[in-house]
Amino acid sequence: MSLESYLPERVRSRYALKLLGVSLLIVLLITALTTVTVFQVSDRVRDNQLRSVETNAELEARALGQWIDGKQQVVRTLSNHEGLTPVADNRTQATLRTELDALSPETASLSVVERSPHTHSNGTTEPIVASTDRQFVGQPLSVTDINWKPTVGFNFDDTDDVILSLVYTDGNETFVALASPLPDGEHVLVAEYETSVRAERFTSTINGTDTLVLGGYTAYVLFDENESNGITPYEGDRRNTTIGRTILQSDPTSDIHGAVLTDTEVKGYHSVPGEKVDWVVVKEVPRSKALAVTDRVQRDLWLVVGIVMAGFLLIGAVIQLGPIRSIKRLARQANAIAEGDLSVDVDHGNRSDEVGEVRSAFDNIKAYIETITGQAEALSRQAFDDAVLEADVPGRVGESVTTMRHDLQQFITRLEVLNRILRHNLRNQLDVINSHAEALDDTEHRDAILAATGTLAALGTRARHIDHILSKDPQPTMIDLADQVETVLHDVETGDITVTTSLADDATVVSDAEIVATALRSPLENAVSYADSSVRVSVGSLDSGCTIEISDDGPGIPSSELEPLTTERETPLQHSRGLGLWELKWGVDKLDGDLSFVTDDGTTVVIRLPDLDSTASTHG
Repeated sequence: MSLESYLPERVRSRYALKLLGVSLLIVLLITALTTVTVFQVSDRVRDNQLRSVETNAELEARALGQWIDGKQQVVRTLSNHEGLTPVADNRTQATLRTELDALSPETASLSVVERSPHTHSNGTTEPIVASTDRQFVGQPLSVTDINWKPTVGFNFDDTDDVILSLVYTDGNETFVALASPLPDGEHVLVAEYETSVRAERFTSTINGTDTLVLGGYTAYVLFDENESNGITPYEGDRRNTTIGRTILQSDPTSDIHGAVLTDTEVKGYHSVPGEKVDWVVVKEVPRSKALAVTDRVQRDLWLVVGIVMAGFLLIGAVIQLGPIRSIKRLARQANAIAEGDLSVDVDHGNRSDEVGEVRSAFDNIKAYIETITGQAEALSRQAFDDAVLEADVPGRVGESVTTMRHDLQQFITRLEVLNRILRHNLRNQLDVINSHAEALDDTEHRDAILAATGTLAALGTRARHIDHILSKDPQPTMIDLADQVETVLHDVETGDITVTTSLADDATVVSDAEIVATALRSPLENAVSYADSSVRVSVGSLDSGCTIEISDDGPGIPSSELEPLTTERETPLQHSRGLGLWELKWGVDKLDGDLSFVTDDGTTVVIRLPDLDSTASTHG
């Protein structure tokens, strides 16, 4: 029982009411699906925005890591400067000043410190022997307020080693120091960098973003682009923030990253890469700016929903008001066509909408039926050259008409050929028999009679064989063409003709063995009969089938004999000399193959056979 049977009779009998009900149902479904889509898209866009903030933090962390790596390389290079000679204080002092002027703006000072390479040190008591800040000369290193890492101190593995200090404060500014031994091992170059100056180069993809650098051990704010005073706990209470807890609970050397969404901000964080660096970059973006795309997507989607629903309701109203009368008229016209009245006139009108398309479709159906009717009438008259048969009729009906035309024309052609053979060849041979029958005692005449009757017998045998192969359903099997060609050649009398073969070892085809043998024997016999001295047979493989070429050096088949094969029709002026060529053509056609002739130099017969589907039969 259909769903429509549950509807009231008043609704079932009125297309407009059913259309209205379906329209309302579709609107509800669209609303529900769009609501789900809005939330899904919003979540996806929000996740993308969170990843974008995190990616921005990652890029900043990588840039900061590259900055530290670059400064380490600078300090390592400067420590090997030939102008840094502790025994010549003035030269060392001048070199430090010259190099400081050439370095980037965040470089605060350069100093050379004396040290004992075999004594463990925390970097406080070593005397400063030269410095760009002259007030430090002669003072212990502690006057710089540099805070060396407790785990490393002021100690080096070798003269190429570079150590990095913790971030420290000097007044209201924050610094970080790098140190590397001079080649003598007893002095160290110390470079101080002002991190607040480096913070001025922080970049962000969203306006209003704050960038902070936190310590990987402490979760304290080390420095930021807003030049906050000193080193302070993150958010005032670092343990009550997601990022602060993540840092405190993680190994300082591990890679940490992520994004956090709060009521007011979107935060992305990523640790700075590098063996000696334990910093974490944090990007803080106001939520209204970071998720502006999400809010805009939601508004746009709801706007689209509203437009779609309004448009759908408008379309429903227009359909209800217009098409019912046209549909009823078309129904009457369709019934008339179904009853065989092809004179009915389908009114096109001026409509270009769906109703106009339906009218055009009915007109196409009428034209379709008229074309089929015309083709059927042409076939009944055997008017195979009628122009109506060239009209394209799509679908199964068209395929059936085409097949019917082909089969009928082929059948009639066969009858014409067989009729001509029986009328012409048999009559001529019977005349030979009659003319020689009067002298049976003469050996020559007796031999002529026997030859004529043999020709008639062979012709009758070939005619019966052609009828047999054209009447049978092909039985596809795997055929080794090399063996098949050798077998056929063994049965053909070649006489003085030299037959050469070029047979690919892997040449096979899935086809009917009996029909293939017939298709080979006919051109081989013809080639041997008309060749001057040689015949060549070559077989090659195709992706799905094979190609066979049989060539001879004879005079070539006259075009007058090949023309009937192309037109599939013989006339008193255009006909072949026997059944051989027709046997070849019909056999190849039976195997869905392709046959062609080249007669420029002798005759070359080219046969292309496809693999047949073993589960289906080919029509004859």
